[in-house]
Amino acid sequence: MDALRGLAITMVVYLHSADSMALKFDDLDPIFTQINGYFSPFRMPALMLLSGLLVAGSMRKGAGRYFKGKLSGILYPYVIWSVVSYGLFIYRAHFNGKPVVEFWHSLFFEPMAYLWFIYYIFFYYVIAFFVLRLHWSVSLLGSLALYLILKDTELDRFMFHLPFFILGGVLGYHLEAFRHFVERTSWLAALALAGLVTWYVMAYHGMVATGGAYQPISMVLALAMTLVLLRIVTFKWAGTVLRPFEWFGRNSLVLFLVHFPVTWVAPVILTRVVHGNPDMVFLLYFLAVLAVSSLAAVMNNRSKLVSLLFTANALMGRKAPARSEVRIGNGSVASK
Repeated sequence: MDALRGLAITMVVYLHSADSMALKFDDLDPIFTQINGYFSPFRMPALMLLSGLLVAGSMRKGAGRYFKGKLSGILYPYVIWSVVSYGLFIYRAHFNGKPVVEFWHSLFFEPMAYLWFIYYIFFYYVIAFFVLRLHWSVSLLGSLALYLILKDTELDRFMFHLPFFILGGVLGYHLEAFRHFVERTSWLAALALAGLVTWYVMAYHGMVATGGAYQPISMVLALAMTLVLLRIVTFKWAGTVLRPFEWFGRNSLVLFLVHFPVTWVAPVILTRVVHGNPDMVFLLYFLAVLAVSSLAAVMNNRSKLVSLLFTANALMGRKAPARSEVRIGNGSVASK
């Protein structure tokens, strides 16, 4: 699961790296941003599902520790990085003449830029604590019903991702059974892969309408792609290849929070030093963003002071293991 989470977070870093580079370099080859379209149905739904898998373990600790963990590991970094993002918005307003967002409105109602994901995760955990006490069919079908009712409203993104989180919460109570199911049903993953290839070929040739980002077909594509990648990461031969992604997955919260501010600042610097073909430096730029975010994760694991950027454990007197990693959606510090 950590490898899959790592793959998803790497795709998120690539998304914002490509988009930010394209905004500053008009002559960047469109292929770098077009690649994002193929992974858009997978990235965030997969992270939601994988975050939901952590609910069961958290709920077993009791309500007090459950909500204290979410305040420390989700709400706290959301507030910290909202302040960081607000500072970047002020910077952008000063140098680029862009309007400044209203801080308190953004903090409570419209999260700044990429922070909508952390904002949603916090509310999903609150919802899941009560909903997952019901029969799994009630919680899962109920979330799907709400999505279908509200999918064409301003709540479309929130309702689209909720069923993935609830599905993860349901599967979290049956992790071993779920793992065996994935390993023993390669035919289902192959069928999903065939369906994905067929859909993308038909969409490329204009034979089917893709619809909006949060339409039911996007949900089907996300589930199919997640199933395919789940089967791939469970192959024994994939262990060595995916080991770096496992580390990314275990440190996904830090990578997620740090990478976006880097993609805001770095392209501005690049415009002053890159005067040739931007295609030649894009890969280095993407790897640099990933490296800076990874360095922040290493520092988080080694320094209590740096960890205050990502969790309130030190402030709340919660003991953290000597070697710790912070996963997205995990309200507590997870040790290896």
